[in-house]
Amino acid sequence: MKMSNNSDSEYTILDYIDNITVPGNPFLNPANEYWALVCFRQGMDFLYRQALRCDQVEQKALNNNDNRSWVFNWNHSTLDTVSQKLLTCSFHWYSISACQYVQTVGAIARRQDPSRPLPKEYAETVIPEVLLFRNKVSAHLAWSTQNRRDNDAERFASVMPPLCFNRDTFSVGDLTFSMTRSGQHSDSEEIKPWSLCKVHEALCQRYWPAQVDSQVTK
Repeated sequence: MKMSNNSDSEYTILDYIDNITVPGNPFLNPANEYWALVCFRQGMDFLYRQALRCDQVEQKALNNNDNRSWVFNWNHSTLDTVSQKLLTCSFHWYSISACQYVQTVGAIARRQDPSRPLPKEYAETVIPEVLLFRNKVSAHLAWSTQNRRDNDAERFASVMPPLCFNRDTFSVGDLTFSMTRSGQHSDSEEIKPWSLCKVHEALCQRYWPAQVDSQVTK
């Protein structure tokens, strides 16, 4: 959003909560990091619309019953097999693009003010659950990388079907796995639940509030 009182005070707000601003309006002719932000934003909007349709299909099938249970078994979901797989990929793709968007904003802020948090630290305050999912599941499966920062339960969780339907939205990270191997116990509690639709709507309020009214909402 561009704000101006006169030609000397034009600026663009990148983050309405942390008050991150840049001079002028770099989105008029976006280049470099601002071109990247435009790309990430459009991709996130696209994935949000796909996920929203899936939420609406499941909500309609469950007839808005406040006592509806979570969908753990895909045989109980009204989504067809193709939609289930594409929605799973949408969460993977969204987490990567969302983290790129947020960390790019954090990097821009720190370049203007070195006292600002590092981009990763900034992302940890904005979308911590999404960042963890990105690190352990979507950017690379913990199961395949065998990184020492991941435990056995997290590796197992990274290759399990991740989606659940919790009240009114599909989410990932709802299931926690525990296991013991060679006498060592581990669990996947660090991977927290998050909804693509809920996260995107929160990011709209933070980064693009002028467009909130035009977003497709539930």
